Amino acid sequence: MQRPITHLRHIALGVPDLERTAAFYRDDWGLDIVATDADTVYLAAHDSAEPYVLRLRATEAKRVDLIALGATDRAAVDALAATLSASGVEIVGAPADLSTPGGGYGVRFFDNEGRTVEVSCDVAAREARPDQRAAVPTKLSHVVLNSQNPEATVAFWETHLGFTVSDVLTMPHVGRLMWFMRCNDQHHSVAFARCAHASLHHVSYEMRSIDEYMYATGRVKRSGAELVWGPGRHLAGNNTFSYFLD
Repeated sequence: MQRPITHLRHIALGVPDLERTAAFYRDDWGLDIVATDADTVYLAAHDSAEPYVLRLRATEAKRVDLIALGATDRAAVDALAATLSASGVEIVGAPADLSTPGGGYGVRFFDNEGRTVEVSCDVAAREARPDQRAAVPTKLSHVVLNSQNPEATVAFWETHLGFTVSDVLTMPHVGRLMWFMRCNDQHHSVAFARCAHASLHHVSYEMRSIDEYMYATGRVKRSGAELVWGPGRHLAGNNTFSYFLD
C-alpha cells in the first residue's frame, strides 16, 4: 500500500520576539529569509527544494503553529481529508489551494492532541542553491514533539497518516519514553516524547558532512547560543547531534 505522506515539509512556530528569532536563524543558523509579511517570516534551507522549511510568526507565547507534510497528489489529499472526516477527526481547513510561498493544494486538521497538521501537494519546488559558505543546513531533517499520551498519538499518526514506528527509546525505571516514526526511507521524520504537556521538543536540520556539522556547532556556540547537549551521536538513527536553544 502506498503511503499517503511523502515527507516532512516545514514546521511553523509562534515566537514572542520575531525579529530576534529570525535574525538567529538567518545569521547564526544559516537559513535564508525568502518571504515576509507583517508578522511572519519564511526561511528556506540552501539545498532543499522546499520553498521554506521554517515559518516564524509573532505571538505572545511560544507555540507550535503547524507541522506540514507532503502528499503524492491532489487525489491523495482529498482521500485523506475524506477519511479523516469520516473518522471524526476535526478538519480546520478543507482541501483548497494554498496562498503561502510555493502555493500548492492542501488540507489542515487537528491530531488527537490538538496539533495543527497540514498535508499538501503540488507545491512549487524552490531551486536548490548550494551555498559556498561552510556549514549551512541543507534541509529539515525531523521534528520531535512532546506528548501527554504518546501511545495514543503514535496510534493516530499510524492509523490516519500511514507513519511507521522505526524505534522506541526505553529507559530503565521509566519505561517507554520516545517513539521514532517514518513516512519514507529516512529513519524518522517525526518522533513523540513522553511529557507532561504537548509541546515542542526539538527541530533537526541536516548538514552536508560531519566536518560541516562540527564547524557549524562551533559557529553557533561562538554566537552565544546555549549548547545544551552534544556534540554526540544517537543510537536511534545513528545521527550526530548538537542541541542549541534558539
